[in-house]
Parts: sequence; C-alpha cells; structure tokens
Amino acid sequence: MNIEFHYYMTYLIATNGGFSPDDAAIIAWSSQYVDDNDMMFHVDKGKHSSFENYISQTVNILKPKSKLMRIYLAFHFIPGDPLVDSAARKDGMMHWLITTPNSKNANDIMDAAMDTKDLFRIGVGTHAFADTWSHQNFTGSYCDINVCLLEKTLTVGHAQAGHNPDEPALIWKDRRLLHERIDNRSRFLEAAQAILKKYLKYNYDGISENEVNLKCSELVQILDGCIGTNDQGNKYKDDRIARYMNMAKSPAFGGVAIKEYDEDKWLDDAVNEHVKFLRDRSLEIMDYDMSRFDPCTDEYTWKDSDQYTDTNWHLFQIAVKDHQKDTLDILIKSNLSHLKLPNGTIELTGGF
Repeated sequence: MNIEFHYYMTYLIATNGGFSPDDAAIIAWSSQYVDDNDMMFHVDKGKHSSFENYISQTVNILKPKSKLMRIYLAFHFIPGDPLVDSAARKDGMMHWLITTPNSKNANDIMDAAMDTKDLFRIGVGTHAFADTWSHQNFTGSYCDINVCLLEKTLTVGHAQAGHNPDEPALIWKDRRLLHERIDNRSRFLEAAQAILKKYLKYNYDGISENEVNLKCSELVQILDGCIGTNDQGNKYKDDRIARYMNMAKSPAFGGVAIKEYDEDKWLDDAVNEHVKFLRDRSLEIMDYDMSRFDPCTDEYTWKDSDQYTDTNWHLFQIAVKDHQKDTLDILIKSNLSHLKLPNGTIELTGGF
C-alpha cells in the first residue's frame, strides 16, 4: 500500500473508530512513516544522550539489502498461512514466508501493538497489518516464489510487480495464481474493515458485533466512494486524496482537516543537522551507493538533549524497535520455526 492507505485512509479509519483527530494523526503519521524511515542516524554520538535508530524500509525496494530480511518480515511482508485459498498457485508452490491477509500472525502482531496503548506502536502495527492485504502472495525474502516475469531473477517482495499491489483503484493480473484477477479496491476495503474492528473494540469496551458490523459497512461505502472509479494509470490519485481530505472534515471522521504529511518533519523537529560535505540525507534519498562520493559523515544532535525522549521522532523509533522485537518473537515461534535460517536466527540490528 502507499500513502493513500497508510496515511489518509488510516486517519479516516482511526477517527471513525473512536480516536480523536490528534491521536488519529499520530497513528496515521506513524503508519506512513514506516515507509519513509529508511536512513540510519546516530544522534549525539559519544554523549549520554546518544541514540541510534532502526530503519523500517530500504531506500529502494527494487534494490533491497539481503542482510535486512528482518525489515520485510516485520514491517511489510508478515508470513501467514501458505495453505489459504487466495495463495493457490498454478505451479502448486508454497512457502512458509508467504504473506496472506488477516493471518493469525498478523492479528497477533496487531493485537500486541494495540495492547501497548502506544499510539506510535498502533500506527506501526497498523502498517504491517494492512500490508498483508496488498502484499499477499509475496515473501519478504529472495525467493523464486516472488517471480512474476518470464525472466527467473530472484527478487524480494513485489519488485517485479512494480507498484501494482499498492494502488487502491487498480485492477491487475497476478499470473502466478489460480485466481489471477486482482481487484485492489476489494483488498483495501477488506483491510479497512479489519483495522476498524480493532480500533472500535479498543475504544469502545463492550461494543456489540452488530454495531461493529454496521460501522464497517458504513465505512466501506464511504471509502469506496472516495476511491472512486477504476484507475489503471493512477491518474486520479490527487482527486482521491482530495476526497479523503474532504471526508475528514465531516463529524463522523473528527471534523478536522487532515494535517499535511511531511516525512522530514518529525526528525527536523527533534534533531539538528550539521552537513560536513555532501548532505547525507540527500544521498540516501538518491541511492546508498552515492555515499562513496562523500568522505565525511554529517553530524546530528538533539535540539533539546533533556527532552528528546518526548519528541515524536524518538517515540516513533522506540515503537519501531519494540514492534520488530515483538514481531520476530511471534514469527520465530510460528512460521520461522519451519525454516533453517543462517546461524539459526535473523539479524536483529538496524544497520547494514
């Protein structure tokens, strides 16, 4: 999924599910920032306030780092149930790392996030949970089960399918599957309902199943209208976003305009950046390989070394680390127990 679901639709689902606009904004921002948190920082290096973050995405998923399989499994491609009907393939293959929607693992991971009552964790967990719909039938590992083209080049995730799985108004074909016609609208709306159920039960103790189902039905109708017509070329993205933003102003969704998302804001609010030669953040955005032209590492310091733990960026980064640990603990006891992993484990650190 892209920013349309992870930020805009997640905000609408959160406000409709009982979160205040301010809390929904943190959840939605955290959900989207999982995709934008793709650079390592060492803030206040050598000081008592020293802090290093983990990344939750690589700069370019088309050039993933094989060493970072833990990123994909924990945040984007939660292994599910390889025997479900929606994963049935023409070649009969299956894999223990295959992502399937609404799996037991995905629910356990989402429930663990909800149990923390931490808005940042809920946002991170929501991202991973939602991606089980859009990323279904792909794995977060180098594997031939991901191959969608005639050229049998191993790939991670849906790199060969491009952005097809992530666009909400697209209909496309996954020719690996017995049921090859894919309607992203249906997948996205199913994800929205599942997330809304989690939010409603979190915010309204004792809510009945009838009330939950009614709310889900209403939300599906509204989001379906926001998505609008099928969009094979993704030409109407801006129109859809305008509809999400307009919907947020209605009482059922908090009655407040959605804040403009800026992937740099949380970091810039918390951290001073001292560029030594070339700006590392710009190099990271282009390609990690560009860093070879920069002999100097930029310096990062907290704007307030006494209050940095209260900043959104730090709170999000703690949520990323906690989510990763809890998720891998769950997976090691389930799907990963069926696999022989290098050195018997997955690398748990955030660096390369």
